[in-house]
Amino acid sequence: MIQQHLHSIISASRSSSSLILTMAPQSLLLSLLLLWSLLSTVCCSPMCNNQCCHFVEGFPVRLKKLREDYSQIRDFYEANDDLDTALLDQSVEDSFKSPFACHAMNSILDFYLSTVLPTAMAGVTDDTKDLKPPIESIQLIFDQLKRDIITCRNYFACKKQFDIKNLNSTYTQMNSKGPYKAMGELDLLFNYIETYLASKRHRNGEATV
Repeated sequence: MIQQHLHSIISASRSSSSLILTMAPQSLLLSLLLLWSLLSTVCCSPMCNNQCCHFVEGFPVRLKKLREDYSQIRDFYEANDDLDTALLDQSVEDSFKSPFACHAMNSILDFYLSTVLPTAMAGVTDDTKDLKPPIESIQLIFDQLKRDIITCRNYFACKKQFDIKNLNSTYTQMNSKGPYKAMGELDLLFNYIETYLASKRHRNGEATV
């Protein structure tokens, strides 16, 4: 595939060589920069041969959408979160940097899907109905992520060690403030997931599904 791309680019550059020679220096420079950009794209793009590699490499697109959705609701939840206790604390961050990160991510996504996001949806009123579409979008993306993580557990070499009980206990102790805390810390969760999946990029399908 790369050879075909390179052959096409080189053939095109040869056929237009007479035109390039007559170009002004600025036009010539722009043409060379464009050619270099095309070559870099072809040569440096990861070659994925399974769906898990595609999932990891394509995650930045989902992450961008998550952050766009969250930017629409963040102020509301942070304004209603008056607790000093962190929910996604240092132990959670450390878990995302450990060999058990895959299981940690799966457990926390399940926690948000089964507890936090449904509670947030139930708390939407006529006055806060603008919160509903972004929450639904985040819920959908989280559900897709969880399915992909389960499908790709061999790709990530998932190890089960992370215990969600402590996080659940802390959340329960926060009572009615729990959902505001959990929703207000979504940006932290996005960062943890981003860091973990970024560490798995450019493996070019070394592991199989």
